Amino acid sequence: MTEAALTGAYDGVQHGSLLGRNTILFADLMTDNADYRSGSFLNLATLQMNPTDPYAENLWGQAYKTINHLNAILDAIARVAAQDAGLTEEDAARIEGEALFLRGVIYFELLRLFCQPIGSDKYQELGLPLMLKPVLTVEQLRYPARSTVAEAYVQATSDIDNALGLLPEANSRGRANRYTALAYLARIAFQQEDYGMAATLCGELISQGEYRLTEKPEEFFTEEGSSEEIWATLAAPNDEIEGGGLSSVYHETGPNQAFISDSLKQNGYEAVVLPAQRAAVQNAGYAVVDRRYAPPLITADTARTNKYENAWLDNEDDAPNARLAEFLLMRAEALAHTEGLNEESIALLNQVRERSLIAVDSLGQEAPESSALLSFRAGDFADEAALIKAIILERRVELAFEGNHFHDLIRRKAPVRGFPYDSERLRLPIPQREVDANPNLVQNEGY
Repeated sequence: MTEAALTGAYDGVQHGSLLGRNTILFADLMTDNADYRSGSFLNLATLQMNPTDPYAENLWGQAYKTINHLNAILDAIARVAAQDAGLTEEDAARIEGEALFLRGVIYFELLRLFCQPIGSDKYQELGLPLMLKPVLTVEQLRYPARSTVAEAYVQATSDIDNALGLLPEANSRGRANRYTALAYLARIAFQQEDYGMAATLCGELISQGEYRLTEKPEEFFTEEGSSEEIWATLAAPNDEIEGGGLSSVYHETGPNQAFISDSLKQNGYEAVVLPAQRAAVQNAGYAVVDRRYAPPLITADTARTNKYENAWLDNEDDAPNARLAEFLLMRAEALAHTEGLNEESIALLNQVRERSLIAVDSLGQEAPESSALLSFRAGDFADEAALIKAIILERRVELAFEGNHFHDLIRRKAPVRGFPYDSERLRLPIPQREVDANPNLVQNEGY
C-alpha cells in the first residue's frame, strides 16, 4: 500500500506543473537565456504575471497536493510497518526517506520561485505555509500562515538531511537515493552561499557516486539513463508528463516558441572561449567547435535548443533534475570562493569544457592538441574573481535551459532583465484563490 502511494507521489512530482517542466522552465524563461515569442507562458516570460495566472496557480496547487500526499505517507508509515509483516524495515526506511526527500525538494523549489532570496536582507520575510501533517478530512483542514524564508529553508534542509540517512545508495531509476539527497543539499547550501558546505557535499557526491560525464554532451539527453544522470523525472512511452514536458516549449513541434536569445549566444556560447585561446587555435590552423553550440544540441540554424529532442508528446523527454556536470562546476566555484585561485577548481572546470570544446581541422577532424589549446591554466586568471567569472559563464552555457541561470543570478545578487535580484517582479504571485480561501495567507508584494 505505501509503495503504491509513493508511486503516486512520484507521479505528482513528475507533473508538468511541477518538476516535470515548470520548475525547470520558469527559471530560464524569466531570464535572458530564452527569447520567448509566443505561447501560453508569455506573461511569465515578460514578467507580467498576476495572481490569477493559471501557471503560478497550477504550480502552487500541484506542489501542495503532492506535499499532502507525501504527508499522508509519512504519517502512516510507522503504523503500516507495525501491521504489515511483508514490509521490511529496510523498505519502510527507504519509503520514508523518499517521501522526506520529495517534500524537501518541493519546498526548496517553491522557495526559489515564490519567495524573497535567502541571501537578501528580506530573508526573515514571508516564506511558505509549512504543511507537515496530512489533511484527509474536512475536520483536519487548516489555514496556515506563511513561515519566514529562513524557517522554510530550515524545513527543506531538514527533510532532505533526514532522508539522507534513510535512502539507499542505489534505487530504481527516477527514484531518490543517497546521492540525489546529497545533490539537493549541495544546491541548498550553494543557494545560501554556504560555499564550504557546498564544496564538501559536491566532493562527496563526485567521489563516492558512480557517475561520470558522457563522452559527448548531447548523450546525456539522447541516451536517457546515462552515466551522468543523478536524478531525472521520467517520461515513459505510456506515461507522458501530464500537462506537457519541456519539449512542449523548446521543441519546434511544440505549441510554444522559445528561441535561444542573442544574449545567450553572444555572452554565453561565443564568450566561453577566451580570445587568446581562439587566436591560438586559429594560428595552429584549426577552428574552434563547441559541441553545445552545434547540432544535435541545437538546431542547424542555431535558433532553438534541441536538448529536448523528442517531438512534443512523442513519448516526451525526461526532465533533467540533476546531472554530474552541474556539481563539478558547483564544486569548482565553491572552492574558488573558499580557497581562492586553486588547481582543483581549474581542473574541474576543464573537465567539463574538454568534452565540448574541440579544435578541428579543415575536414572537421578533432586535432590531437585540442585540450592543450583550449584548457585553462592558472595563469589565465588574474585572481579568484576571474576564475569565478569563468566558472559562472561555463555554468550558463553548460546548463542552459535546465533551470539554473535564474537561480545563479539571484544567488550572486545580479540584476535579472534589468530588475534588482530581490525585485517583487521576480517572485511569482501566490494564487488569488489560495489567498481568498485562507485568511492567514498574505500575498507577495506587488500583486
